[in-house]
Amino acid sequence: MTKRFANKIAIVTGASLGIGRSTAIQLAQEGAHVIGCSRRKPKLDELAERISKDGGQFTGYALDVNDALAVERFVEEVIEKFGRLDVLVNNAPSVKGGMIEHTSLDDWQSNFKASVDSVFIATKAAFKAMYQQGSGAVVTVSSVSSLRGGMAASAYSSSKAAINHFTSCAAMEAAPYNVRVNVVAPGSVKTPGLDQATGKSEVMMNTIAGSIPMQRHAEPEEIAEAICFLCSDQASFITGIVLPVDGGKTQQLYIPDFDITALDNAKVDS
Repeated sequence: MTKRFANKIAIVTGASLGIGRSTAIQLAQEGAHVIGCSRRKPKLDELAERISKDGGQFTGYALDVNDALAVERFVEEVIEKFGRLDVLVNNAPSVKGGMIEHTSLDDWQSNFKASVDSVFIATKAAFKAMYQQGSGAVVTVSSVSSLRGGMAASAYSSSKAAINHFTSCAAMEAAPYNVRVNVVAPGSVKTPGLDQATGKSEVMMNTIAGSIPMQRHAEPEEIAEAICFLCSDQASFITGIVLPVDGGKTQQLYIPDFDITALDNAKVDS
């Protein structure tokens, strides 16, 4: 069976945990030489060992993904070393949320710096190589929070929405060069970030899962599958989209504290 990413060079930012880690593993399993970055060097070393045991190739770089200029240098170094870049996965980090009245300007700007600046500068650096070679795929991890309003999430959601719109613009610019740019917007995923947000509370975890039409959280591997699809030639005519991977959450009509069974016999005027 032909591997979808045989002989491809792929960058994954935020590769040490969760979605980034699962994406790096899948890309490597399918033939890519994956270059991943994260602040957590021990985790990158563990990932390199795991991928190597499976017969894959992985190179880890320790850097702060929040540092846009460091990310730019990293992408440029990869291109210089390998002579090309076929795939860029921007696994943008998350920053704390909060109600607007309790969100400082620094909190607001930190979200945009972490989520938007690094995506912009990494994509810009990747385009230099991809335009020259006449091919490439960029996928950025956003969030379903970018598609809907929510409590205590103005800075987080707004920064993710900015990623979506940047992707639309980037896709239009890159299309003539046969370079595709897309977004995957996960819902609730079993990652360390979810553990942190819920304090590992089983009650809270179950409550969140119960609010999702499919009645569960996603596995990181399920998000990685969507990312890898959009990075592959199977998605060769797909660009500029935001793909929710959320168990139906963004399609759900949800009215808090409303007994939906009351609609069974309700009269509706047409």
